Amino acid sequence: MSLGAQSEFLFSDGPTPRLGAPEPGDPLLRDIATAWHLPIGETARIVFRPSESLREVMGRLEVAMAPDLPFDARRPLRLRVRGYEFVHTAIASWTLPSAP
Repeated sequence: MSLGAQSEFLFSDGPTPRLGAPEPGDPLLRDIATAWHLPIGETARIVFRPSESLREVMGRLEVAMAPDLPFDARRPLRLRVRGYEFVHTAIASWTLPSAP
């Protein structure tokens, strides 16, 4: 391996690592949700700032790209709802649907 090139590493607790996106309830998602004060993994109504091409969307709020460690909520967090990707700073407000 040449200098400057880096292979990807997988860090995992336990004997069998799981590849792919974290599942709802995953501690990583919980920590991201706490750091950015967002309902990650939940169905939410997201209202965007006027500068965005979409006014609002309703769906499960997902992390599109994991943030760097250590978490810094001042850095953009890439998110996705129903295939629409955006950064957290595009959100004007969010609400969770009320239970029936």
